[in-house]
Amino acid sequence: MTVSTRFSFVVRRVCVSAATLLCATFLATQAHAGEGWVLDGEAGLGTGLEGGDGGTGKIGWRLARLRVVGGLDMRTDEDHSDGIRVRAFAEIQKRGAVGAEAGYTRWISPRFGVFAGLVGTVVPETLFGGGFGARFSIPLGKRTGLFIEPSFDALPVGSDLPGKSILLWGLVTVGINVGL
Repeated sequence: MTVSTRFSFVVRRVCVSAATLLCATFLATQAHAGEGWVLDGEAGLGTGLEGGDGGTGKIGWRLARLRVVGGLDMRTDEDHSDGIRVRAFAEIQKRGAVGAEAGYTRWISPRFGVFAGLVGTVVPETLFGGGFGARFSIPLGKRTGLFIEPSFDALPVGSDLPGKSILLWGLVTVGINVGL
């Protein structure tokens, strides 16, 4: 096993462990308090810009791959402002990839929130990093809505980096969320 392969394996395990610990801590704290859950499922499409330094000394930008996303936003029924989000995505344009996100969401109002967390791809090559963004929700009914989500991610670790530099994603995702 080469050093870069071993390093990617360790980073992958650390990211998965951190996301699991974050979710387990949140769930255990809320379960102990005897609170119920507010769950929102979501599905959408996203794209944007992808950039990195391929060895020229300048960041080059190109269109990011189209991705299909599906996820879950979990909040307690007593405090709707703090939540945990988990999401899986599949990049379906050109060479495909499969990845996931996990993080913390803070709802400023019922229609606007901000988030930060970990993101990565695991197949066919690895990328790991962190990101942040905002979420705008437009109600379409009592339990459904349209969401628009701009985000920015920096991925400094993995086997799919351009010229061994940080890969940057500036994305916009649009989709439907449903109260479960």
